[in-house]
Amino acid sequence: MLEVIVQNPRDAYLAEKYGANRMEVVSAISEGGLTPSYGAIKEIVHASKLPAMMMIRPHSFSFVYDEAARIIMERDIELAKEVGVQGIVYGGITAGGDIDQVLLEKVIEWKGDLDLTFHRALEATKDIEASYQVLRTYGKDIKQLLTSGGTASALDSLPRLKRWIQDSEKQPDSFRILVGSGVKPENITTFQATLNHTDYHVGSAAREANDFSKDILKEKIDILQQQINKG
Repeated sequence: MLEVIVQNPRDAYLAEKYGANRMEVVSAISEGGLTPSYGAIKEIVHASKLPAMMMIRPHSFSFVYDEAARIIMERDIELAKEVGVQGIVYGGITAGGDIDQVLLEKVIEWKGDLDLTFHRALEATKDIEASYQVLRTYGKDIKQLLTSGGTASALDSLPRLKRWIQDSEKQPDSFRILVGSGVKPENITTFQATLNHTDYHVGSAAREANDFSKDILKEKIDILQQQINKG
């Protein structure tokens, strides 16, 4: 399963046309990806039949959210249900650097039947292994964990990612690992040599010149899918 970041209807159209399996819909990718506007998500869902995962992230200051931000997130999740996305992408931590379990449980309640991906807020926690174990206790409610394994590039966390993937395979009601950050057509064979995995997330690496302002390219999607489908 290859998930590609999209920001607009053209991205969504090209992602589907060139063979991506799913799209993560964001705005403000220069800020790391924020919640898309109502108009954007409606038009993106209209432009592509790919399953859409909508980012729920009201600001880029941190992954710590106060009450005002939480209210916005609840409203945005209501919007996600209205426009017909497959799921939401969320991650929140406490000021002390732990998984914000109170907010996570609220998000699980708010999302209803939507799928939930917990994103790379995990990498911002003070103890990634302890935080990973906390998230595992919510395995029935979290569909996927988007992670690099704790490093800027997932390529530098292959042993940990392999162990986490094995954990998810041993526990049927666990979330699946969605490997992201640093995944490129140029290195997907290296990932697969260690992980032999099926679920990857890419952003600029799927585009011309690795630039979010440029189009998604068929040849890049083809290379990624050829290697992923060997897994």
